[in-house]
Amino acid sequence: MVSKSEINEGHYLELLDRLYILTENLHNHCLQHPLAEYDEEIYNSIEIALEATYDAYQLVGSKEYEDENENNTH
Repeated sequence: MVSKSEINEGHYLELLDRLYILTENLHNHCLQHPLAEYDEEIYNSIEIALEATYDAYQLVGSKEYEDENENNTH
């Protein structure tokens, strides 16, 4: 497991970027795929994954904000 001392501010941006790319791929290439549009069960399953990815994105952004405030010496 990684320790907090091994995490730097660039890690937040990097993970946010990767989660953004994942949401774009899920939305544009999976959710809008003809089979997903045809089959409600497939669509709903992909939608759940997409919502979980959005939640993870928001969580990382929130943790980044907390970390910035914790390390702010002004």
